[in-house]
Amino acid sequence: MMARGVLYILIGAVMFVFANAYTAQSGAILGTLAALAGACQLAFSFTNQRKDKNHIWGVLHGLADVAFGVAIFLFSDGTVKGFVDVLGFWAMMYAFLQAVQAMYTFMAARGAGVVSGTSVVHFANILVAGGLAFSLLLRPAGFDNSLGYVGIFPILLGVLIIVLTQQMRAQAERSYRNADR
Repeated sequence: MMARGVLYILIGAVMFVFANAYTAQSGAILGTLAALAGACQLAFSFTNQRKDKNHIWGVLHGLADVAFGVAIFLFSDGTVKGFVDVLGFWAMMYAFLQAVQAMYTFMAARGAGVVSGTSVVHFANILVAGGLAFSLLLRPAGFDNSLGYVGIFPILLGVLIIVLTQQMRAQAERSYRNADR
Protein backbone atom coordinates (compact mmCIF):
# COMPACT_ATOMS: atom_id res chain seq x y z
CA MET A 1 0.00 0.00 0.00
CA MET A 2 2.90 2.30 0.69
CA ALA A 3 4.08 1.90 -2.93
CA ARG A 4 0.58 2.77 -4.15
CA GLY A 5 0.65 5.97 -2.10
CA VAL A 6 4.04 6.93 -3.52
CA LEU A 7 2.82 6.21 -7.06
CA TYR A 8 -0.21 8.47 -6.50
CA ILE A 9 2.15 11.24 -5.39
CA LEU A 10 4.16 10.68 -8.58
CA ILE A 11 0.97 10.86 -10.65
CA GLY A 12 0.20 14.25 -9.12
CA ALA A 13 3.78 15.44 -9.72
CA VAL A 14 3.60 14.34 -13.38
CA MET A 15 0.32 16.22 -13.71
CA PHE A 16 2.08 19.36 -12.46
CA VAL A 17 4.95 18.85 -14.92
CA PHE A 18 2.64 18.35 -17.92
CA ALA A 19 -0.05 20.79 -16.78
CA ASN A 20 -0.11 22.83 -19.96
CA ALA A 21 1.45 20.38 -22.39
CA TYR A 22 -0.47 17.09 -22.15
CA THR A 23 0.63 14.68 -24.90
CA ALA A 24 0.39 11.01 -25.71
CA GLN A 25 3.77 10.52 -23.98
CA SER A 26 2.62 12.15 -20.76
CA GLY A 27 -0.53 10.03 -20.98
CA ALA A 28 1.64 6.93 -21.30
CA ILE A 29 3.60 7.93 -18.20
CA LEU A 30 0.42 8.59 -16.20
CA GLY A 31 -1.21 5.40 -17.47
CA THR A 32 1.83 3.35 -16.49
CA LEU A 33 1.96 4.90 -13.02
CA ALA A 34 -1.76 4.26 -12.48
CA ALA A 35 -1.52 0.65 -13.67
CA LEU A 36 1.49 0.10 -11.39
CA ALA A 37 -0.44 1.60 -8.45
CA GLY A 38 -3.29 -0.81 -9.17
CA ALA A 39 -0.92 -3.77 -9.45
CA CYS A 40 0.65 -2.83 -6.09
CA GLN A 41 -2.79 -2.63 -4.48
CA LEU A 42 -3.83 -5.98 -5.97
CA ALA A 43 -0.62 -7.62 -4.76
CA PHE A 44 -1.17 -6.22 -1.25
CA SER A 45 -4.83 -7.27 -1.20
CA PHE A 46 -4.17 -10.84 -2.30
CA THR A 47 -1.18 -11.36 0.01
CA ASN A 48 -3.09 -9.84 2.93
CA GLN A 49 -6.39 -11.66 2.39
CA ARG A 50 -5.84 -14.13 5.24
CA LYS A 51 -5.40 -11.30 7.75
CA ASP A 52 -8.04 -9.00 6.28
CA LYS A 53 -11.37 -10.65 5.59
CA ASN A 54 -12.57 -7.41 3.99
CA HIS A 55 -9.85 -7.38 1.31
CA ILE A 56 -12.45 -7.05 -1.46
CA TRP A 57 -12.23 -3.24 -1.18
CA GLY A 58 -8.50 -3.34 -1.86
CA VAL A 59 -9.10 -5.63 -4.83
CA LEU A 60 -11.72 -3.24 -6.22
CA HIS A 61 -9.41 -0.23 -5.75
CA GLY A 62 -6.60 -2.12 -7.49
CA LEU A 63 -8.83 -3.06 -10.41
CA ALA A 64 -10.05 0.54 -10.70
CA ASP A 65 -6.46 1.83 -10.82
CA VAL A 66 -5.41 -0.72 -13.45
CA ALA A 67 -8.52 0.11 -15.49
CA PHE A 68 -7.71 3.83 -15.13
CA GLY A 69 -4.20 3.23 -16.45
CA VAL A 70 -5.48 1.23 -19.41
CA ALA A 71 -8.25 3.77 -20.09
CA ILE A 72 -5.69 6.57 -20.33
CA PHE A 73 -3.91 4.62 -23.05
CA LEU A 74 -7.15 3.83 -24.90
CA PHE A 75 -9.25 6.96 -24.54
CA SER A 76 -7.07 9.99 -23.95
CA ASP A 77 -5.38 9.94 -27.39
CA GLY A 78 -2.93 12.53 -26.12
CA THR A 79 -5.67 15.13 -25.71
CA VAL A 80 -6.36 16.99 -22.49
CA LYS A 81 -10.12 16.54 -22.88
CA GLY A 82 -9.79 12.76 -23.12
CA PHE A 83 -7.51 12.67 -20.11
CA VAL A 84 -9.80 14.91 -18.06
CA ASP A 85 -12.81 12.71 -18.88
CA VAL A 86 -10.95 9.52 -17.88
CA LEU A 87 -9.50 11.09 -14.73
CA GLY A 88 -12.91 12.47 -13.72
CA PHE A 89 -14.55 9.05 -14.10
CA TRP A 90 -11.74 7.42 -12.09
CA ALA A 91 -12.18 10.04 -9.34
CA MET A 92 -15.90 9.26 -9.13
CA MET A 93 -15.17 5.52 -8.89
CA TYR A 94 -12.51 6.13 -6.24
CA ALA A 95 -14.87 8.29 -4.18
CA PHE A 96 -17.67 5.70 -4.52
CA LEU A 97 -15.43 2.83 -3.39
CA GLN A 98 -14.10 4.91 -0.48
CA ALA A 99 -17.63 5.88 0.57
CA VAL A 100 -18.81 2.27 0.66
CA GLN A 101 -15.62 1.13 2.41
CA ALA A 102 -15.99 3.93 4.96
CA MET A 103 -19.61 2.92 5.55
CA TYR A 104 -18.52 -0.62 6.40
CA THR A 105 -15.68 0.70 8.57
CA PHE A 106 -18.15 2.84 10.52
CA MET A 107 -20.54 -0.11 10.85
CA ALA A 108 -17.75 -2.35 12.13
CA ALA A 109 -16.78 0.28 14.71
CA ARG A 110 -20.38 0.74 15.87
CA GLY A 111 -20.59 0.76 19.59
CA ALA A 112 -17.01 1.90 20.01
CA GLY A 113 -18.30 5.37 20.81
CA VAL A 114 -15.24 7.04 19.30
CA VAL A 115 -14.44 7.99 15.73
CA SER A 116 -11.23 6.18 14.82
CA GLY A 117 -8.30 7.63 12.90
CA THR A 118 -9.02 5.15 10.12
CA SER A 119 -12.55 6.52 9.79
CA VAL A 120 -11.20 10.06 9.54
CA VAL A 121 -8.77 9.00 6.78
CA HIS A 122 -11.57 7.29 4.85
CA PHE A 123 -13.68 10.43 5.15
CA ALA A 124 -10.76 12.60 3.96
CA ASN A 125 -10.25 10.24 1.00
CA ILE A 126 -13.89 10.69 0.02
CA LEU A 127 -13.61 14.49 0.23
CA VAL A 128 -10.40 14.60 -1.83
CA ALA A 129 -11.65 12.20 -4.53
CA GLY A 130 -14.99 14.03 -4.66
CA GLY A 131 -13.15 17.34 -4.95
CA LEU A 132 -11.15 15.96 -7.86
CA ALA A 133 -14.26 14.71 -9.65
CA PHE A 134 -16.03 18.02 -9.05
CA SER A 135 -13.03 20.05 -10.25
CA LEU A 136 -12.74 18.05 -13.45
CA LEU A 137 -16.33 17.39 -14.41
CA LEU A 138 -18.33 20.32 -13.08
CA ARG A 139 -16.02 23.28 -13.62
CA PRO A 140 -16.71 25.66 -16.49
CA ALA A 141 -15.22 25.02 -19.93
CA GLY A 142 -11.62 26.10 -20.22
CA PHE A 143 -10.49 24.46 -17.00
CA ASP A 144 -8.95 21.71 -19.16
CA ASN A 145 -6.05 24.07 -19.88
CA SER A 146 -4.77 23.97 -16.32
CA LEU A 147 -4.20 20.43 -15.08
CA GLY A 148 -1.60 21.66 -12.62
CA TYR A 149 -4.27 22.52 -10.09
CA VAL A 150 -5.80 19.04 -10.10
CA GLY A 151 -2.37 17.47 -9.59
CA ILE A 152 -2.76 18.31 -5.90
CA PHE A 153 -5.58 15.76 -5.55
CA PRO A 154 -3.57 12.60 -6.40
CA ILE A 155 -0.78 13.90 -4.16
CA LEU A 156 -3.26 14.27 -1.28
CA LEU A 157 -4.71 10.80 -2.00
CA GLY A 158 -1.18 9.37 -1.95
CA VAL A 159 -0.45 11.00 1.39
CA LEU A 160 -3.74 9.69 2.81
CA ILE A 161 -2.93 6.15 1.60
CA ILE A 162 0.46 6.37 3.33
CA VAL A 163 -1.23 7.61 6.55
CA LEU A 164 -3.77 4.77 6.34
CA THR A 165 -0.94 2.27 5.84
CA GLN A 166 0.81 3.58 8.95
CA GLN A 167 -2.44 3.32 10.92
CA MET A 168 -2.96 -0.26 9.74
CA ARG A 169 0.59 -1.17 10.80
CA ALA A 170 0.11 0.37 14.23
CA GLN A 171 -3.21 -1.42 14.64
CA ALA A 172 -1.63 -4.76 13.66
CA GLU A 173 1.20 -4.21 16.15
CA ARG A 174 -1.31 -3.46 18.92
CA SER A 175 -3.24 -6.62 18.03
CA TYR A 176 -0.07 -8.73 18.19
CA ARG A 177 0.93 -7.23 21.54
CA ASN A 178 -2.56 -7.84 22.95
CA ALA A 179 -2.50 -11.43 21.68
CA ASP A 180 0.80 -12.05 23.46
CA ARG A 181 -0.71 -11.07 26.83
